[in-house]
Amino acid sequence: MFTGIIEASGILLKFSQKKGTQKVSRMELKVPALMTRGLKIGSSVAVNGVCLTAVKKTPKTLFFEVVEETKKRSALGQLTVGDAVNLERPMKLNARVHGHFVLGHVDGLGKVQKVIAKGRQKSFLIAFPKSLKKLIHEKGSIAIDGISLTVGKVSADAFWTHLIPHTLKHTNTGKYQIGTKVNLEADILSKIALQ
Repeated sequence: MFTGIIEASGILLKFSQKKGTQKVSRMELKVPALMTRGLKIGSSVAVNGVCLTAVKKTPKTLFFEVVEETKKRSALGQLTVGDAVNLERPMKLNARVHGHFVLGHVDGLGKVQKVIAKGRQKSFLIAFPKSLKKLIHEKGSIAIDGISLTVGKVSADAFWTHLIPHTLKHTNTGKYQIGTKVNLEADILSKIALQ
């Protein structure tokens, strides 16, 4: 489980088919040393909001295996070498939760429809799949590429979110443009409320 507070950015070095299998790809990320310090093989890491298992590491590199299903249901399969990704290690149960509970299980893909810059802040209109309509509420929480954000105005198929300069600088959101596909995870509390 994660909090949606991004700890660092990583850079995609390689995303290749794993030898001996057609359904598993190996993702190699260049990461700051803080991401590998104390991280054990088999640990979970949220990469753009997708919970992945670290299968190998060096002091400044993390390796993950990504199955076809994960590539289909998230925007990970659209990454290209050199792309920045948001990284977060799992939350500690004895620490404050500064964002909201994020599981790292993508509910659907969103698409940036509009970008409005006002000074140093930016607002994004994000289209979402119909299946998420009941789970997205104004003033509620949502994880976009693993970032805990607040939902602004909601229409039938899109919502606004407004980002401060700090978030734009320390996540991959500063590079979002019209057409960018993003991973969306609705707030677990909304899901529980619907049951």
